[in-house]
Amino acid sequence: MMKWYNFETRFIGLRDELKQFLKENEIRYELSSAPAFYHFEIYTDRKGAEMIDNFLDSVCIWCYGVQTA
Repeated sequence: MMKWYNFETRFIGLRDELKQFLKENEIRYELSSAPAFYHFEIYTDRKGAEMIDNFLDSVCIWCYGVQTA
């Protein structure tokens, strides 16, 4: 089932890489910007969402929170 997903970033390089990835994979998206971030609305199915997640995992450093001693 197709539905809208969203993603936000503050990084211009990541914005450009994600735009290129979505275009190459013919995934429909809308991009808007505010002074502090770029907002993607991405229309795809579950398989497309998994592809996008895998792409983001390959190009991003994720923080899972602060660990205490």
